Amino acid sequence: MEIPSSTGGVRAVLDGGKRAEFEAEVARTPAKHLVYVILDWALPAGGEAVETAVVERLRSGDFTGVLDENGEPVAPTHPPLEVGEVAPTVWSMGVPAGSKTFPATIEGIRGVLDGERLVEFEAEIARTPGHELTCAALRWGYPPEELAGEDALVAELKARLVPGDGPAGEAEES
Repeated sequence: MEIPSSTGGVRAVLDGGKRAEFEAEVARTPAKHLVYVILDWALPAGGEAVETAVVERLRSGDFTGVLDENGEPVAPTHPPLEVGEVAPTVWSMGVPAGSKTFPATIEGIRGVLDGERLVEFEAEIARTPGHELTCAALRWGYPPEELAGEDALVAELKARLVPGDGPAGEAEES
């Protein structure tokens, strides 16, 4: 069975009304779960009846034997959600740990981007395979200026830690 793996690929095979429904669901779905939403929309009507075991295996997160357009194995970054589990709509990161949050949905990322960056984001998201969307969303949701600022802070803190010099040095020796 061959199915589209990106939002752009799925969008191309849907009619107007279904396309709008698909777009809305993808926009609000947390990045960790996008591969499964795209899978559900990409499967042909009646595909589950013909390939029940294969479809059930894919929906359970087992992509064994699935290849991308380059013949490379496909592996989702996250397992499917458990019954009742809700994937987060924000990423929590930062120094100190978890001190900053960034959007983890396409809708949320769109809300913080503008101009050329928004156009670049839309183009990348449309062509990115579903199993790679979590990483793409993380990259776009976490602003590079924040990353640079935190990298500088971490580098500064590391520079202050000199082995054998006070409590930090003592902790390193033990």
